[in-house]
Amino acid sequence: TMQSGFGMLEAGSCSPGFEVNIMMKNIVDVVFTALTYYLVGYGISFGEPSTPFMGKGCFPADGGYDEVASGMRYSRYVFQMAFAATSTTIVSGAAAMRLKFYVYVPYSLIAVVFYSFVAHWTFAEGGFLRAMGAYDFAGGAGVHVFGGINALIATLFLGPRTGRFDGTKPITDFFPSSPVSQCLGLLCLWWGWIGFNCGSSFGITDQRWVVAIRCAVTTINSTVGGCITGMIYSLWRTERKLIIPEHLINGILGSLVAITPACAAVNTYDAFPIGIIGALVALGCNTFNCYLHIDDPVGAVGVHAGAGIWGLLAVGLFADSELPGVEVKNGLFRKGGFELLGLQVVTIVCTTAWAIMWSTCFFYIVGIILSRNWRDPRKGLRVTCEEEEQGADLYFHGVINRNEVYTDSSDDEDDPTTNKFRENGDDRIADHRTGKSDLYARSLFYRSRFEHLTENVQERGDGNLEIDKEETERNAVDDTDSKDSRASPVPGHRYSEFLKFLKSRDSGKVQHPKREVPGKTEQALDPMSSDDTCDKMEPTSDPTYDLGDLTEIVRSICEEMMDTRYTRHSSQGYAWRTTTRSTATSTMPYGTIRRTHTERVRLTESARRASKIYR
Repeated sequence: TMQSGFGMLEAGSCSPGFEVNIMMKNIVDVVFTALTYYLVGYGISFGEPSTPFMGKGCFPADGGYDEVASGMRYSRYVFQMAFAATSTTIVSGAAAMRLKFYVYVPYSLIAVVFYSFVAHWTFAEGGFLRAMGAYDFAGGAGVHVFGGINALIATLFLGPRTGRFDGTKPITDFFPSSPVSQCLGLLCLWWGWIGFNCGSSFGITDQRWVVAIRCAVTTINSTVGGCITGMIYSLWRTERKLIIPEHLINGILGSLVAITPACAAVNTYDAFPIGIIGALVALGCNTFNCYLHIDDPVGAVGVHAGAGIWGLLAVGLFADSELPGVEVKNGLFRKGGFELLGLQVVTIVCTTAWAIMWSTCFFYIVGIILSRNWRDPRKGLRVTCEEEEQGADLYFHGVINRNEVYTDSSDDEDDPTTNKFRENGDDRIADHRTGKSDLYARSLFYRSRFEHLTENVQERGDGNLEIDKEETERNAVDDTDSKDSRASPVPGHRYSEFLKFLKSRDSGKVQHPKREVPGKTEQALDPMSSDDTCDKMEPTSDPTYDLGDLTEIVRSICEEMMDTRYTRHSSQGYAWRTTTRSTATSTMPYGTIRRTHTERVRLTESARRASKIYR
């Protein structure tokens, strides 16, 4: 459940063209985590005999023939393996859309080994942090702080996504591809988290059942505080206009991470402030990362590292030694002094230093091996600009994105990318790019229709638009005689109908022109109809119309949806205006065609105020 939730959350947070790549990384997480943890990880974490630094036995994690001993070992192995996989997958979200798939595979193998050391320090009876008196019930240090610091180091090595902070791309290019997938991932994580926290009691005998059910209540109470905090934060950031899904999701996740190390050792009412502060820390860290130009698409650094550190500190503040079933010292707010709080700080420092040490070495060494340049490890770790632009789904997994944006360079048979696909035997993708598939032919047709509709429209001094009737009608005749095979899937437009269509507007609202059919009631003309009745219509004598009318007409004539988004670009009032046209192609093999056009424009004062919601 947890792995599924991480996969859906990360896939929904990245741009189109990377969803399959994200899910594949989560799949290999399970595979290689299980392999490494079975062979060496479990032995390092819980092997006997052991030292304060690591375990020395159980390589691999086989239980032998003893019924009770083998059952206990296998149950603990499966549960702890899930913890290791969770710690590893945090990096896949933070490094989404940049980290090469073939770099992530060895990371999954090796990260588990170093996680196992932290698990031994905090979970095993002989671990030096636990022996000192530090408390971490369900993995605040080993899973979240360790994984969050690894994610931070990965993002620093990889750098931000192309155009994320330098203004060369509109902010809309980095919006989540599927908020629905994000919300579904949150729900999977939410209820899986309750199982994780409750299951960390490792049983229901004696007083363990009390500990387990208390963990469930504190976890839920914490998310209540986190959810409300996320809503208030989102309303504050958008001037009381919107509740952004990312704010709500990261607020809840931050509260879940914060309560993880403390869920068994605090009273149920203490979970509310822990969750509230955890959400604020997660959201605040992610906002601060943006100011520092640290690109983290899912907010993993703030959620796991930031809220994880707060959760460990919360134990030192709220822990209650009188609660049944736990062995913990009193926190500062329970008149226990600073002893436990100091031990929690030591745990944070040890975990953070360990994560920085190993992850820096890993990414640097792997980067210089692949790039063959000790000064530029990023080149070996990161996908190329072309791969980032087209999407890792296509380059690493051969998956064509349903919403692929087509460019003019794809029309050329000599395009280097197309030839690359030809050489590799990927004729299906090559035909798709060169217009030999029905899908691309249809997209070219709609593009040509839109260009014909707009090429004779000129802006006048008063801000209105003027249509050249003679040139438009001449194009209509030329279009009828055109033999372009790529425009053949559907009939051509009737430009005389287009002009009649303009004339038929009523009170600013565009309506379809009417025609009389003998024996039938008046019907609306079909703009795509091949009926010759359209050709007999007389053009209008008033060729002046405003931009709103033209947009509505193009949408109706071309059967397209025009969606223009203004995104804030600078304090001087400039912004990117992105227009996306989605053509309905329900009868086609690949679904909807999306084409995006972006230009830099100066915003009006009202549009500038509206653009703030996209910050």
